[in-house]
Amino acid sequence: MAQSWSRWLLGAGIPVIVAAVGVGGWFLYDNTGDRARGRAEIIENCQGLVDPDAVMGFGMPRVEAGATAENACILRRAGTFEGQEQMDDWVSVTVVASKDAEPGGSRFDHEAFSVTAVARCTDPAGAGGVTVLRATAAGEGDGRGGRGRGLLSELAREAVLRAAAKAGCETTMPPAPKD
Repeated sequence: MAQSWSRWLLGAGIPVIVAAVGVGGWFLYDNTGDRARGRAEIIENCQGLVDPDAVMGFGMPRVEAGATAENACILRRAGTFEGQEQMDDWVSVTVVASKDAEPGGSRFDHEAFSVTAVARCTDPAGAGGVTVLRATAAGEGDGRGGRGRGLLSELAREAVLRAAAKAGCETTMPPAPKD
């Protein structure tokens, strides 16, 4: 019996144990380290309007979020300058609600370094009089044009849909443009 146990341990058991330790280590890192702190900051400072898992899914080792006086959240990512790690402004997300009538339906408006998702409420009375919500995702810092409209469109679309749900605004949005 002892011989079969040791054979299992040396044969198939060690890779299983190594795999279990690796998965457990990733779980601890993912839920207690920089990623967990980044998720918590994104949820708090972006008021639930930005999906932290989507932001962390862009493969960055560390992301932080801060709030600004303009009711926006700023996403910062780890970067290196002259050999020193620092947090660089990456993208800001701002949401504005309006009670003014606006022609047209839900859409995306593109600028040089930003994308605005415009969501028209189908029942303004059910949304406390809000007729339109606008969420703008803008590239920040150096090289802000390198964010890509796809990324900015996805962030703006997600933010406007989450804001609409919070406001009781029934709306539909087209898929986010990829380019």
